[in-house]
Amino acid sequence: MRWLSLYFLTLAILGSLIFAEPLLSQEKTLDDQVNEISNSLLCPVCQGQSVAQSNSNLANDMRQVIRKKLQEGQTRDEIVAYFVSTYGETILGAPPAKGANWLLWILPGLTIVFGLFGIGIFLYRAGSGKEIKPDKTEKTESRSDNKYLDKIDEELKDDS
Repeated sequence: MRWLSLYFLTLAILGSLIFAEPLLSQEKTLDDQVNEISNSLLCPVCQGQSVAQSNSNLANDMRQVIRKKLQEGQTRDEIVAYFVSTYGETILGAPPAKGANWLLWILPGLTIVFGLFGIGIFLYRAGSGKEIKPDKTEKTESRSDNKYLDKIDEELKDDS
């Protein structure tokens, strides 16, 4: 139990460092901001590519619009809202957490939690020596209850 606590404490510390890193580096260049926003938007003409990855004319134009809006002082949310109003929510790289889409955000975490819980129960039972015993309600037929096997045994005795 002590190792499990140490494991979760280590995960918590590493997780907090990962999430604290963006807060420490507030100074982003204009190119970094354009790249970040264009990575979060899908190219309307390219299948499965972000605006940052695509070399289409539309993606190049979209990157220029992002750059222009950033230079005008608009925030990331305002720029994304502009593209959503123009192209619809299908342009977003990640589905918004509303409506039925919240399941896409919650189910992976729940799967991990319940999986770890199941593994923990399995390891606890394996370590404590408790085994799941089969149901004794099953009717098993013994050799002496089966008249055909008795007949075969008699015939084999007669032949010897």
